[in-house]
Formats: sequence, structure tokens, C-alpha cells
Amino acid sequence: MRFWYFFIMVLGSTLCASAQNEESPIPSLSASKPLEFSIPTSAAFDLLGVTPAQVIKPGNIRDFKVDWSFQSWRLKPNIAIQAQPIWELFYNRPNLLKYQSASKLAKMLSTIDVSAGTVEDDELNRKLAGAVKITLFRSHDPLDEPALYRGPTEEFYEQQSQFKTMVSQLEDSLRRLPSSNEYLETKMLLLKELDILQIKLQNLEKLQKERITQLTTLYLKEHWNASFVDVAIGKSYLYDNLKIDSLNLVQDGLSAWVNGCVGIGRKWLITGMVRYSSFSGIKATSKQEYFLGASLRYGSPKFNFFAEVLTRDAHNPFSFKSITLAYGGDWRFSRNVMLSYGVRTLYGQNFNFKSLVPVASISCMMR
Repeated sequence: MRFWYFFIMVLGSTLCASAQNEESPIPSLSASKPLEFSIPTSAAFDLLGVTPAQVIKPGNIRDFKVDWSFQSWRLKPNIAIQAQPIWELFYNRPNLLKYQSASKLAKMLSTIDVSAGTVEDDELNRKLAGAVKITLFRSHDPLDEPALYRGPTEEFYEQQSQFKTMVSQLEDSLRRLPSSNEYLETKMLLLKELDILQIKLQNLEKLQKERITQLTTLYLKEHWNASFVDVAIGKSYLYDNLKIDSLNLVQDGLSAWVNGCVGIGRKWLITGMVRYSSFSGIKATSKQEYFLGASLRYGSPKFNFFAEVLTRDAHNPFSFKSITLAYGGDWRFSRNVMLSYGVRTLYGQNFNFKSLVPVASISCMMR
């Protein structure tokens, strides 16, 4: 139960922070999806170690997401679900006013990310994990850039106001017309003009959404390698499949980690990650693990490639007794779906080759 105290306390803080919203003098329409710089891996899958890149790229989503992971070509129920509940409850609105006028603390708390996942290894052992993540720092936020939408938004509301005024005038004229047949032709003409204005209003709104989408897409493309700092905490469980219809708890662990990234130019991204885990075995003594890793990415929002190095040890990650080198990439072939792939090469002491593990995963935004 202690694991969820963190989330409950943060949720309570958000309820207080969201009450401090101020009115913004410039209205803004909600930008059309996508709203994220990238589709990040769920923290639960990161904790279970089944992601192609173990030094994951920080970031946050503003929707529900499902991840599938594959470490072999056999069909396995490796799945994770991810969501941002505070964003959904308080800020996922058609208008950006509430979010843009919120305090910095409330905006930060809106990035709280909850995920849960389950995987099955080749020995049919079941692993479960749940995690909570929050973004402490982000150099860019596409929804918190009023100046980005200021010009198109002001122009839209001005044109919309003109059309609505004309609609009101026509409706008023229709009400004033006598109901006699001699005014039937005039009434038909006014109704025709009213229909034309309604169509123009609909087209205006459609055009505005397209303009906002173009601006958002360009902004995300320019800043796909924005700098982020994420902090997360999670709980994992390992079960033995003694029988087909039963599970036996073997080990549970508590982990806390920090990962951050810094963009260089428009093509490069450096990412680092530090994690501490404490495991409690049912029949064995407890143990701990330190994880330290770094990666370098190159590319664009649609395609990017990475190379990473990481080490993990029970006492000191700088001992380099176990080293993993990995390489792979991401392919975001639609705004809602991303394919990630990677190959890990594991080395023991004195850099002796131990094994090679291919990993692939698919992330899907549930829009």
C-alpha cells in the first residue's frame, strides 16, 4: 500500500493547484492531435526490462496508450497500459485556457503517468509491474505556447464573430417577416443565405483546426529532441508457473529511477538513466541492484536510431562486471503508432560475450 501513497498525495496537491487558475486574455483552440513530441515507452515495461532501448527516452503522453513487446516471434501476452489521469480529469478540454493559465506546479502534476504491464519469459514465468512517473522538467510544451496560436486564433474569432452577427441578423429578419404567402419568396431567400452562412461557419472551424494542426506538427518536428527530466517509482513481481492454472510468487521488487535527455541541434539527443532496485525473495535473502546507462540518438520525429551502453551491479554500477551494448531505432509510421526495435549484446567480466537478445515493441495511442 505504501507504493500508492505517492500518487494519492500528488493527486491531492493537484486538486488544490488547479483551483488557482487565472483567466487568459487570449483564447486558444485546442491543438489537434498529436500533442506529444514522441511516444515514450511505458514505465511499467521499462521496469520489466522488455523495451528495445533500456535507456528510455523521457517524455509524456496526453492520452491512453497500449504497448506490446516481443522478445521472440512466438505470440506472448506481453502488454502494458499507460495513462495520465490528472490530465484527463482536469485539462483534457476542447479549449486550452484552463491548462495555459494553470500554475507551473499544476502543469507539472498534470504529467503524472500511471502504467501497468505483464510479460511472460521463455520459461513461462510471469512478471507483473506497476509504475508512476512524473516529468519534473521539459524545455518545450506544445500546448503551453500561446504565441504559437495567437495570430490564427485572433483571426479565427474575428471572422467567426462577423459570421455569427450576420446569422443573428438573418434570424431576426426571419422572425420579423409576416407569415403571409406574399413574403414566402423573401423567406426562402433568407433561409438560403442562412444555410450558406452556416456552411461558411463550419468551413471556417475546419480550416482553423487544420491551421492549428499544421502549426503543432511543425512545432513538434522542430523540437522532437526537447530536453526532459523524468522521475519514476514502481513495483514489480515475479511468479512461477507451477501449474497452468496457478501462480507462485517468487520475488517482488521496488525501484526508483531518474532519466533525462538533452537535445543537441535538430538531430541529436543524449539520454542518461540511473535506477536503484531492491528485491525481496520469498525463499531467499533480499538483494539490491544499481543500474546506470547512457544513449545517443540521431534522427527525426519519424525515424531515429540509437546506440546505448549500460551496466548493472548488486553493489556498484561502476564496477562494469556486466555491460550491455544495444542499438536500434524507432519508426513512427503514423501519428498514433510507433514501432521500436533493438538488439542487445550482453558482456560479462573482461568484456566476454555472453548473449545476444533481439527485442521489438509496438506502441499505440488509443485515439
